[in-house]
Amino acid sequence: GESRPPGKVEAPSTQYRTYSGSNLFRVDVPENWREMPSENSVWFVPEGGSGQIQGQTVFTHAVNVGVARAQSRDLRQATDQFIQSLAQGNRNLRQSDSYQRAALGGRDGLVARLANVSEATGGQEVVSLRTTLLRNGDLFYVIALAPQDDFQSYQGAFQNVLRSLQIRD
Repeated sequence: GESRPPGKVEAPSTQYRTYSGSNLFRVDVPENWREMPSENSVWFVPEGGSGQIQGQTVFTHAVNVGVARAQSRDLRQATDQFIQSLAQGNRNLRQSDSYQRAALGGRDGLVARLANVSEATGGQEVVSLRTTLLRNGDLFYVIALAPQDDFQSYQGAFQNVLRSLQIRD
């Protein structure tokens, strides 16, 4: 039969709250998204937007904010390498088009649009990645993901999250 996501996903709240990540960043997220911090990043997830597959948490609708070691001081090269590292865990992940320039937290950044096949649903998902370099040379990133069919309805919330981001390094 069809595999279905874990449940119905709530639409993003129009009310926002501020989240402070260590001392490095602040960001506004919809009030009905909960945070799931891990070692170098934090996931913001609506109710029903994540589930378990073989003991691993998988996300269908989420924003992930984090920091990765960059191999290069060049933002484009560092972003290429980061996408390669993401693709190691996701055989179906593909970059859909070339980089666009877009600010992140008020500094120069890149945006990449990626396509993936969701492990959770087996359906197409859109993954939007934004990156910028921190003063110490680390790569700061924001990933927004949603099923292709839902991406449009999440776009507004994703944009608000991105616009609110403040980086203090």
